[in-house]
Amino acid sequence: MKFSRLSTPWKIASVVVRTVRNTAVAEYVKKLYKYKCQVCQIQIPVPKGYISEGAHIRALGKPHLGPDVVPNIICMCPNHHAEFDAGGIYISDSFEIFTISDAKIGILSVLLEHEIDKEQLAYHRKLWGK
Repeated sequence: MKFSRLSTPWKIASVVVRTVRNTAVAEYVKKLYKYKCQVCQIQIPVPKGYISEGAHIRALGKPHLGPDVVPNIICMCPNHHAEFDAGGIYISDSFEIFTISDAKIGILSVLLEHEIDKEQLAYHRKLWGK
């Protein structure tokens, strides 16, 4: 397939229906962990602070309909968030972290003040056949 080196992007009008989440909930979890990934403990500094993501254990939109609440959110780096959402890693009820091939790679860092909903962890595992 050939591509023009000077391809010009174009725009189209569209209507989008999306789930609107409360960003303050994810921000609370990220601040709680000082923007460190609960999987790898890495904190990614950038000029205006840190990069981390509030990962919903059970996704908000259809068909999952997960709740937008603190117990359904984990602070993750972008790589682990993408891996978690795509089923590349999963978390046991005892917070052990496993790869898709069932190799244990660590334990999720969980602070006492952050209750994680184990029902949502079970939903995530079932979604990916674990």
